[in-house]
Amino acid sequence: MLSVKGIVFLKIKNLPEFAAHNDRLFKINMAKLVIPYNNYNIDSAKFYIDADVFSRISIPNNFLLIDNDTGLVLNEFKKNSLEIPYKNHKIYLALVTKQLRQVEYKKILIYFCAKISDDYFSGITMQDVFNVLEHIQSLGYLEFGKSTNEVFKAIYVKDLDIKMDIKLSYSDLDKIKEYNKSLAHRFNGTKDNFHLFNNQKQGVGIYTYERTKATITKPFLKFYDKSSEMKSNYGFFKLLPNEIKKELNENFVYRFEFTLKEKSFFDKYEISNRLEEVFEVTQCKWQAIGIEFLKYNFQPKINAPRDSSKLTPNEKTLSLSFLKDINRGDTIYQIRALYVRPDDDKQTRHRMKCLFEKIYHYCCVQTEKTTQLMTSYDNIYHWDKYFGLI
Repeated sequence: MLSVKGIVFLKIKNLPEFAAHNDRLFKINMAKLVIPYNNYNIDSAKFYIDADVFSRISIPNNFLLIDNDTGLVLNEFKKNSLEIPYKNHKIYLALVTKQLRQVEYKKILIYFCAKISDDYFSGITMQDVFNVLEHIQSLGYLEFGKSTNEVFKAIYVKDLDIKMDIKLSYSDLDKIKEYNKSLAHRFNGTKDNFHLFNNQKQGVGIYTYERTKATITKPFLKFYDKSSEMKSNYGFFKLLPNEIKKELNENFVYRFEFTLKEKSFFDKYEISNRLEEVFEVTQCKWQAIGIEFLKYNFQPKINAPRDSSKLTPNEKTLSLSFLKDINRGDTIYQIRALYVRPDDDKQTRHRMKCLFEKIYHYCCVQTEKTTQLMTSYDNIYHWDKYFGLI
């Protein structure tokens, strides 16, 4: 599902002066587009710029994004920021003020999503960012003390949403519903942090944790039916060209997205939170990060047993089967499902979970005995195959 067909190369045009795009021009530009399946793109982000980059800031005082009592930045950004209409959607703008050790820090915070782009399904591009910056300046809210390019280079990001669209058939819908139910059983967190939905607005999908409260070990990710979500937003859907409408009507477009919440996320995955460098992240890197998010949420967590040095004869036989499954390419979840069954009673599930973990460590934690076991397995497998037993 998460395969990558190729690397996306962004072609940046010469920076034009801002020109208002009416509905007619918007439709014409959108008609040139296709849905870039299996590619990761920026869906939305919060963009931070140090206030001293600008020679003048004219944002009304009531749009200072700060709690008067605590001095902390407000979480509900959209409700407390200046809304600026732009290309059939909105840009959100505020001045962030924060007091640390009697030093006041001020930053401009801009939020927008890919719906402001002429190429919605390809996500936010560098050109989109330049256009937005110049539009805000044209309205008089910001005056650049430097060139637009230098302002762009000063942008840092938080709450970065990365998305990837997958083309499926509507015949796959029931299979996805069944798969989502299996994810509920596999989820590593508590039940109230796994959300399974099937509604008119978003169609079929799941999400984990809450986007605003996500942490590195409890990351937010989401799968949802983009075809249904787009068609439910009729105001935006009607602006799409007929080719894309047809694509969404005839196919089950399923979206995977995940959020890099703050700098600690960027540090963990060894990428910069400077927007200029975010655009340089490769498709393979985004794929690897997405898979890490999936593992945190759905790959079984293995607890080290107190003692796996002594296995019974039956457990040693099971360990050979375990190695066979691993060599065949089965996932840890698939192997674990052979031991821990959801329909077993609680006591049985606990006993089988302990057995699974014991054998897992015996087979997979590299020790001298593991090497001996692998040698034994290879020898048995060779002769079983030679004499026709497998």
